[in-house]
Amino acid sequence: MPSVSPSFGAAGDPKRGLAAARLFYFAFFGAIGCLVPYLNVYFAQQGLTGTQIGWLGSVAPLIALVANPFWGAVADRRHIHRQILALCAIASGFVSLFFLNVTSFVPLLFLVTLLSFFRTPIAAILDSSVLDMVRKTGGHYGRQRMWGSVGFVLATVGLGQWLNLQDFSLMFWIHAILLGVVCFGLSFAMPVGAREGAVSLRDGMARLLQHRAYVMFLGSMALLGISTSCYVNFLGLHLLELGAGERLIGIAWAANGLAEIPIMYLGGRWFARFRYGRLILLGYAGYTVVWLIMASAASPTQVVLGSILTGVCYGTVWVAAVNYAGLAAPPGLSATAQALVGAVQSGIGWSIGAVLAGYLWDGFGGQAVFIAAALATSLAVVLFWFGDRTLESPPAAPVAA
Repeated sequence: MPSVSPSFGAAGDPKRGLAAARLFYFAFFGAIGCLVPYLNVYFAQQGLTGTQIGWLGSVAPLIALVANPFWGAVADRRHIHRQILALCAIASGFVSLFFLNVTSFVPLLFLVTLLSFFRTPIAAILDSSVLDMVRKTGGHYGRQRMWGSVGFVLATVGLGQWLNLQDFSLMFWIHAILLGVVCFGLSFAMPVGAREGAVSLRDGMARLLQHRAYVMFLGSMALLGISTSCYVNFLGLHLLELGAGERLIGIAWAANGLAEIPIMYLGGRWFARFRYGRLILLGYAGYTVVWLIMASAASPTQVVLGSILTGVCYGTVWVAAVNYAGLAAPPGLSATAQALVGAVQSGIGWSIGAVLAGYLWDGFGGQAVFIAAALATSLAVVLFWFGDRTLESPPAAPVAA
């Protein structure tokens, strides 16, 4: 399906655009790796209950349900993708610094919501730009995206060596610098989408939502969001529940990120014979098994093993899902199509999962949280399986990075 063709700057070199994208992925997911593994542990140290932590993890993603389509549509309609990336990056970095002086529930709720509004759409807009570039150059999305996993791993492991449970200020400062300085600067090195006439957002959205395969895909991604929300929000607390320390929390998240890298790097060759829909189903089923492993874990070591398998599942599902959504995008609405996926996964699914997991954590502990996650992904398998999976490209021959 045709898409907006990017301009690669004055030099006209697509390699420069892909190099900037790799650095952007590295810095952006490095920032995520500084905050996500430890944020709920920080909230618990401030005296918040599991239910309050669940609400912090749920209300903010509801903002993403609006923010993702909003920013994606603005970028597509106005052809200002790199300006939107720059705005969202610097705003995210600025907001994160306010966490240094806020400890009570209501102000934290406001800050998490504001951070979500600006930070969540970044990945979808970046993905749409990268898909355009790799189609032009004959590259592969996974080999660009894997640099985000590298950044995540390095940030998580590095911060885990320095962070202690009495002082979390370091993670907020690094998060702010990576987003507000590094990603902000890299935004202006990203390609500018070429204008190909006016894009009808209303008609394009209508076409997307009338496509049964895409709608069923969105529903399954919402269920995946429920399960991954349980994992992200309560992995650290589950490890502490089993007797782990803050360093092992970092190791668990690093193991997750490390497992993603070979899947994303070699995915173009390994999975060339499979259709995107089959890969998504395989990843959903794998997640179900992983969550059951974590639910039955009797030691932190077993949870770390589950984190490794989570990385394999994530790498498989996300590379396939980004390409699957790209096939559905009407001309000029690539960022919007990707943003809708992020909205249902990180918005609807994530918010439901966070609230559900919060109540389950307070009432029954970590085992119940991961059983709920397994149930959600098993339902995702059923929903996607019975959907119309005709929105697929035939298996492609392996391509160079």
